[in-house]
Order: sequence, then C-alpha cells, then structure tokens
Amino acid sequence: MSLTARAKRTTERLLPPSVRARREERRQAEAALRAQEKRLAKIAARRRALLAEDPRLRTFTVPEEQDTSSEEQGSGTAGAAGRPGGTEMLGRVVEHFTAAGASDRNLGLVTEALRSAGVDYFLVPGRSPLRHVVGVHRSGKKAFLEAMRELYAHSAVYAAKPGSRGRITNHSAYVDGALAENVKSGLVIRFAEQLLSAGGDLFAGFEYGCDVEFWRDGSSVLESERAERALDRLRVKVPADAMAEALLAPRPNRIADVLPASERVTAALTVRGRELPTYRPFSHRHAEQVDFPVDVVYTWVDGSDPEHADKRARHRGQQPDLASHAANASRFTDHEELRYSLRSLQMYAPFVRNIYVVTDNQVPHWLDTGEPGLTVVDHRDIFTDPGVLPVFSSRAIETQLHHIEGLSERYLYLNDDVFFANPVGAEHFFHANGIALLPFSPHQIGVGPPVPEEAAPNWAGKNARRLFLDSFGANIAQKIRHAPYPQIRQVHRELEERYREDVERTAASRFRHPDDIAMATTLHQYYALLNGYGVRGEYRTRYVDIGTDTAAEKLASLVPGEYDFLCLNDFDTPPEQQEAVSRMVRDFLERRFPFPSRFEKQTEPAGNRGSRVSAAV
Repeated sequence: MSLTARAKRTTERLLPPSVRARREERRQAEAALRAQEKRLAKIAARRRALLAEDPRLRTFTVPEEQDTSSEEQGSGTAGAAGRPGGTEMLGRVVEHFTAAGASDRNLGLVTEALRSAGVDYFLVPGRSPLRHVVGVHRSGKKAFLEAMRELYAHSAVYAAKPGSRGRITNHSAYVDGALAENVKSGLVIRFAEQLLSAGGDLFAGFEYGCDVEFWRDGSSVLESERAERALDRLRVKVPADAMAEALLAPRPNRIADVLPASERVTAALTVRGRELPTYRPFSHRHAEQVDFPVDVVYTWVDGSDPEHADKRARHRGQQPDLASHAANASRFTDHEELRYSLRSLQMYAPFVRNIYVVTDNQVPHWLDTGEPGLTVVDHRDIFTDPGVLPVFSSRAIETQLHHIEGLSERYLYLNDDVFFANPVGAEHFFHANGIALLPFSPHQIGVGPPVPEEAAPNWAGKNARRLFLDSFGANIAQKIRHAPYPQIRQVHRELEERYREDVERTAASRFRHPDDIAMATTLHQYYALLNGYGVRGEYRTRYVDIGTDTAAEKLASLVPGEYDFLCLNDFDTPPEQQEAVSRMVRDFLERRFPFPSRFEKQTEPAGNRGSRVSAAV
C-alpha cells in the first residue's frame, strides 16, 4: 500500500463514525450505479445484436401510465407505441393480426419449451378470454424454465409476473439476461411476445400472454407453514384427507382449483387445429358458453356510384316533403368503412360463422365475393314485395333482413360504420340459452309525437312506444346504442305478424319518414325485452359524429381498450368538407385496423377506388 493510501485510510479512521458511515454509503451507491450502468450496457449490446439479426423486431416505448396491462384492457395498447417517456421494449412487427392468433402464438412458445423439456402439462380453463393458461406440476418448473432459456435466450420473448386482475407488476426480456427474481420465483409466470403493426403501434402486449401455473401436491401444501392461508384461498373446499391426494392450483380458474387424483384423467382440447392435453373436468363446454351459430349481417351502399346517385335523385324529387336529413348525401357516402369493419371483425370476433352484405345491386370494388363464409345479398332477394324497390332507407331494408336464406336463427346486425374494437365472444350478445343481451342507451327518445326535423331514431322510438303501449301497456324511454345489434329471427317473425301494417308501410318507404318503425333496433330490442327473448346487456361503446368540428379531437382522444365497439357516424357532413372528413376517417381507420382481412382482394389496397364493380347477386 502506498504512503498516500495509508495516510488516507488513517485520516478516515480519525473521522467521526457518522461521517464514515455516510462516505461508505456513498461509495456503495456509486459502486451499485457503476454495476447498473455496466449491466444496462450489456443489455443494450444484446438488444442491438438481436435487432440487427431480425429485421422484424424493433424497439418501442410504452408510456409510464400504460406500462402494465390487465385483462380489462384487452387490446388496449394499440396506438401506444412511439410516444416519449415510459419503458423501452422490444416488439415483433407482424403483417397479420387477430386477438385469438396472438394468444395462440404465445401458447405455442410455451408448449414448445415444455415439449423440449419433456415436462407434462395440461390446459387450464382460465378466467380471462384473452389468453391461454397451462398447468404444470411444481416439480417440472426448473426444467421448463431451463428450456425456455435455451430456446428464447436470444429473442424478444418476455416473462412477467401477473398480479391482481391480470395486471403485470414486473417483466423481463429473455435477451436481457437472467429473469428478475420476483418474476421467476412466482407460482404463475406469463410469457409473451409484443406484436406491432408496420406503423409501430402495439396491438398485442402482455394481455395476450400465456400463463403457466405451477400446481402443487395437496400433501405438500398441508405440511407447509402457510397451509392455512393457502387452503383459505381455494374456491373448492374438501376435507383434509381428500385434499392431500389432490393437485392444488395457485389461483382460481373457471372450473376448479382442486383436482382430485380420480379426476386426473387425460383428455384433449383443440386449439387452432392442434390437439393439446388437459384433464377430463377441463375438457367440457362450460354451461355459459354459446354453442349455437351466430352470423353477421351488414347493410352497405356506395352513394358515389353514379347509377345509384341518379336513381336516388330521381325518386328524391318525387318526395319534396322529406325532412332535411332524410336523404342528405352524407348518409350515402362511402369512406370504405365496411372494409375496416370486416378487418375489425376478423381481428376481434372469431365466433362469427357467416357474413352477409346486403346491397342494392352493388358490390364494393375491393371485396372478394368468392371468399368462403361471405355472401352478397341483393335487396330483391329478401323483400317480400319487390315491387316497392328501390328503397334508400335503412329502416325499410331492416324490415327484410331476417328473410336472408341460410341466416342463423340468432345473428348480429351491423351498419358498416360500426367496428369491433376489442376481443368479444358470442356470449357478449347472447346467453347460452339464446336470450339476447340488449344494447340500451342512456339517451332518451323524448315524449310526444314524432317531430319532422328531429333525429330519425326519435321518430322510430316514439312509433315503437305507441305500439307497445297499445300491446303491452308498457312505456319505453331509452334509445339503442350504436353497436352490433343482437337479432332473433323468431322475434322478427312475430313483429311481422303482429305489426304487419307498420312493417309493410316502413318496407315501402323509399326514404326515412316520421311514420317509420326501426324493426332491427328499437322495435326488436324492446319486444325481446317485453316477451322474454332478451335482457339488458352491458356494451362499452364510443360514438363519433365525423362531420362535426370536434371529430378529429374526439378520434385522437379515443383510448383503445376502454371500449369494445366504435361507431363513426356521418350524420350530415357539409359537401365542401367531405374530402377532408374522408381523409381523416381513412387515416384513423388505417392505423386502428391496419391488417387486411381475408375478405379483401389482394390487388385492391385501401384508399384505391379502382374500377367499380356492380352486379346482381
């Protein structure tokens, strides 16, 4: 030791203990900072190497307030990437995306590691519809984690610790090195890749990850120091002797968190065409799961088609007494909403069986009519009296939709300006017994007779109220939300029979009229409620009138994940603003739903109107 160093040490020994303690604390903090900087430099180097090797990977930033995800958020991260602040993460750019595909992808990452490690596993009926859950015996945890490390050490796969309500509390990327201790030590670990659009927006985060649960023998739990607490948290209560030979889950699931030896009989579940192992109690359809087919019906028109516009103008001149909004041009303007609504359906509504697009001798130029599961239906094929055609009122068309040949008994009706914005199942619209979940709005119809210049939904609501007061002595007050409308064909048949005069008058109404009924919305929903076909449902919706001065601001303020359905309604956009509004809508929809659906022609990119195709179908 040099003379200088000895002098320095001697001087320090002469300092008061409190000063020495502060200096030692500072030295330790500086050492820890240097170690952290060295660790971060290694992580940065690993990430640069990974990004250089795989061009489909990129970094993105999740804002601090969104640096967690929960099952309530669903796909709520879309649009979050690229903002300043928050946590920098690694994501994979994908050309195709569905919510179900994202969760299946993460399931595949996990099952590949389990197969590689030779560890048995079983699918568990998790409580969130967004992700898969895999059960593994606690004794297989070490081998499984070693296999995950071997397979994904040089990848953008993350491991995370899920907390209450599915919220992520800590996460580690495999490429960064050893997993955080509080992640790998848990009895539940979530594994996920973050999936991005080509524009850099995050569409699938931890909410679609695959959860691995490490189940324990009941005997070992009973012998542990925390036995009382562990047993108290179980949803299934059985005697101690039965508990000893059972497998115990680390958290609740939809069926049972206690699995007796007698019930551990191997079964299988099919996930995306693959048979995967489970146990017999977990292999059955849940009592609340819908198992009947559900189709979707869209109504669509392109008012810019010269032939259609000329036909509309001729008939409009024959009815000079129409309300100003009954036949305005914006009601027939096509911003290619149907293209994006179909994209949203493919992304978030995998339960749909068949799709029917009802048109007036028109076909969208980009639509692949040969795609299985898609049928274009002409008005002439469904109107009981084709002699009333042509009609330009959605109210008239809605009176005939239940006549579509081959349509499921229970179906959803959508205007083309309604979009799925979060993963939903058939159970969002129907109970397993077929009862519909009805989308009532907090907005009210108002009282008194229809007023010519008031909103058309008020007309229809007031006319429905008159009918229901007469039939049931029941007063209705609320409007119906802009959402996918659950429909029951039997309800329509009864409406057609009971209110034949009103149905026939509305079917023959070329343009919206104060005497019309709204058969698919107000009339169907309230009749279903009053006759035991439906009950009130919960619908998280957002509505934007795209023709208003505040539309751009409202679109920018939409927080994905906070709503399940979105309506971009063009109530009455001035002609001079149509081009700007159309551009605004297209830009928003292309970012929110950027992945082409299987229903689009590959040669017709969004925004390219190309040559029009009109045909009788």
